[in-house]
Amino acid sequence: MSSSSNPSLPHLHNLVSSLQTVEKRYSTNQANINNTERRQQFQSYLMELDGIDLEEDDHDRAFTQLSLDTVYASHAAAHNRVLQYTKLLMLLKREEELWAERVEKARYVMPEYKSRWCLNLQES
Repeated sequence: MSSSSNPSLPHLHNLVSSLQTVEKRYSTNQANINNTERRQQFQSYLMELDGIDLEEDDHDRAFTQLSLDTVYASHAAAHNRVLQYTKLLMLLKREEELWAERVEKARYVMPEYKSRWCLNLQES
């Protein structure tokens, strides 16, 4: 019998091909799982050799909490510094504006006088 005369043979061939593909994927996934398990076992073994306890205890939890508190405190301190610098910049800008007003008034006192500082003001 030829495959063209029997309609179930191509279907059977496709089914076999699909099963082979699934089997290859399964074996690849299984190999990946086995490799991951071996890697984790090896890391655990190395940690045991180094004397690192794998069990989480109260000390680990306290250390983690203190570490997180340190991160939050550092962020709050940085935010506070930004606020302080912003206020300082506002004060300095206001002082610059006041001095600019004084310079304008001073120009009218002696219009012919050219201070050596005038060059620096014109450049900025």
